[in-house]
Amino acid sequence: MTIIEAKGISQSFNSGQKTIKVLNNIDISIKRGEMIAIMGVSGSGKSTLLHILGLLNRPDSGSLSFLGNSIDFSNENLLAKIRNKHIGFVFQFYSLIGELTIEENIGLPSMISGLKPEKDRIGIIMNLVGLSLDKMSRFPSTLSGGELQRVALARALINNPDIVIADEPTANLDKASSIDIVNNMKNINSQANQTFIIATHNKDVATRCHRTLYLSGGKLGEKT
Repeated sequence: MTIIEAKGISQSFNSGQKTIKVLNNIDISIKRGEMIAIMGVSGSGKSTLLHILGLLNRPDSGSLSFLGNSIDFSNENLLAKIRNKHIGFVFQFYSLIGELTIEENIGLPSMISGLKPEKDRIGIIMNLVGLSLDKMSRFPSTLSGGELQRVALARALINNPDIVIADEPTANLDKASSIDIVNNMKNINSQANQTFIIATHNKDVATRCHRTLYLSGGKLGEKT
């Protein structure tokens, strides 16, 4: 089953007197259970593409369907509901709230959707991503970079989304932590059939994915 299908996606930005076309008529189709790496140099548009696929940004042109339904980018309330229910996000800089405990950070998407986060569910997810339960009551400032990224991954998974979108999730981690994080993602992908789209510079990450797509000059291609 196709989970995301984008056709003719284009996006430009103004830079001084110039208009830079970051994405140029991109087509992409991703099936449920796939683990996709998107590679490209800095500034090639990887984050821009992820933000569009994750319904965070509206493209200049093109169409997007999610779970077989055409997306109306003008309907902000519907976009927010789809993101909260169906999409989990992992960002390069963790984006955790320092004043909240690890348990509260992980449970935040559930609270936003109007549900009371279940402690047992949070514990299960923490074990799944390799976090010991004694960290549940601690604050982000007390954790290492690798642990913080595990918290971010747990938060992305708490609502059992259909798809997890990760933007350079290993960029600030050492090699060992990077491998641990991507192995966790791969195990979750295999066990739960959750789709992962990962923007990365890291070839070790890409080799663990089912497919690697390369973004260059506004175009997206696949090398075999």
